[in-house]
Amino acid sequence: MCKKIIPILTILAVFSLNALVHAEELIRYNGSSTIMKAIMYDAADSFKKKKDVTFDLKGKSTGYGIQKLLAGECEIAGGGRALKSEELAKGLVETKAFLDAYAFIVNKSNPFNKVSSEQLTAIMKGEIINWDDLGGPAGKKIIILSPPEKAAHYKNAKKLIGFDKLPANSMMVDMTPNILKKVQSFPVAIGWLSAANVIGNKNVKMLQIIHNGEEIAINQSNLASGKYPYQQTMYFYTMGEPAGKVRDFINFMKGAEGQAIITNAGFYLPE
Repeated sequence: MCKKIIPILTILAVFSLNALVHAEELIRYNGSSTIMKAIMYDAADSFKKKKDVTFDLKGKSTGYGIQKLLAGECEIAGGGRALKSEELAKGLVETKAFLDAYAFIVNKSNPFNKVSSEQLTAIMKGEIINWDDLGGPAGKKIIILSPPEKAAHYKNAKKLIGFDKLPANSMMVDMTPNILKKVQSFPVAIGWLSAANVIGNKNVKMLQIIHNGEEIAINQSNLASGKYPYQQTMYFYTMGEPAGKVRDFINFMKGAEGQAIITNAGFYLPE
């Protein structure tokens, strides 16, 4: 009986070792909800076909993802700003992923179609508070729908648009992509989010941007050259230089298939 048990135990041991060798590696992502919703689901599905890896995807904001990465609660984070000096000092590394254009949107019923950089600044500073001043809904006050305070879309917009604090006629959403649904529900609202979240949506209107007296379209040329004024670089962050399957994933995103996922989602490539 002992002679029979030993071979069985040997087989089980070999099987267990083989299972461990071929076990899928877990890559946990946290951070920008824009990257998660627009990029990570498709990218993860495509990458899993090439490597034995599984993904756990969570998204909220750039700052939140960096906190989770520093706490060791994810292997890769995503966000819309360069790392701060103190974050670099803690060992974090950034990798440029793609360019993200800000789209400024209003309800489809709003007759307002074009907005200048000067008007945007005045709106966000509370200097223009009524749609009458812009040819929008008559007799109505402007409601500003903003990304959350910790989101890169909010922090970068402060610099790009030129405001310190939004006026009283403002509401913050929990995640930047949710501005889309909110603007659909508020006929007097204006908000901003990634153009990738807006393209093809017929329930909102994307305002045409006038900058330095010239209408600037959102396209690859204007983003890569920096001519379109409201944009941010999106990054992947890792603790130390990317290694293992995380490095493979980032290299995948830099390759032709990953770049196609990025552009098909409505984002743009750095020069």
